[in-house]
Amino acid sequence: MSNQPSQYPEYQRPDYGQHGAPWPAYQPPGAYGQQSPYGQASTYGGPPYYGQPAGPKTLSIASMVCGIASVIMGWLMLPQVAAIVTGHLALRREPSGKGMSIAGLVLGYLCLLGWGAMWLLLIIGLALAASSGTSGTF
Repeated sequence: MSNQPSQYPEYQRPDYGQHGAPWPAYQPPGAYGQQSPYGQASTYGGPPYYGQPAGPKTLSIASMVCGIASVIMGWLMLPQVAAIVTGHLALRREPSGKGMSIAGLVLGYLCLLGWGAMWLLLIIGLALAASSGTSGTF
């Protein structure tokens, strides 16, 4: 160390932590893509994470879009069935799009359940009206 005054306070000096301290010596940040002094890749431009590569998520996106369409067009049964079928296919084939396929499945099943409940109430209402003997006049 020199006797010149430092531009850093004592706790921020670049050489603080040498001489047996558990932290490595201060190193200024490097260019993007450099390895950090801690042995891990830097955030910018480092090597990609290992694991399963992200593949196309066509079925997952189709399941989510059909699920949203089944909420908007609840009177049609086609988007609900399409959301359920593509959602199950996407869960099996595209593990990277799991969230979108689950969203499509949930929306598809909920709208299918609502559609079935509507028809069930209609049938029960017609059966009650027929058994009461009224012809619909007030």
